[in-house]
This record gives sequence, structure tokens and C-alpha cells, in this order.
Amino acid sequence: MLSGCIKKWDQSKGWGFIEDEEGYDYFFNISNVRKGIKIKEGLNVKFDVFESSRGQEAENISIV
Repeated sequence: MLSGCIKKWDQSKGWGFIEDEEGYDYFFNISNVRKGIKIKEGLNVKFDVFESSRGQEAENISIV
């Protein structure tokens, strides 16, 4: 698992970006966040990465 921080979050659209510790950004959708977690910008998270048709995306997102 990687660690990072919620860099951008658009609650109305249900998507955002996580920046990892090395400065790489990963797109995520609210469906890839573990249930019960309230997402907000600046939140420290851990996550897995998978390859989608758009590139690498974050999944299995949880609070550190």
C-alpha cells in the first residue's frame, strides 16, 4: 500500500486526486473508498494502485 494525501476532492462529482509521498498523483472515484470514510482535502490516506484504461488509479482507500 502507498501513503498519500487527498490533493483534490469534488464531492458533487464523486472524484478526486491523491498525491503520494513522492509527488505522483492518482485519480480516484468515491466507489474506490472504503465505506464509512468521509473524504476531504488534506486527509492522509493509504491506498492500492491499479491500472485502468485511463492510467493508474487509487483503490481500497482508507485513513492512515
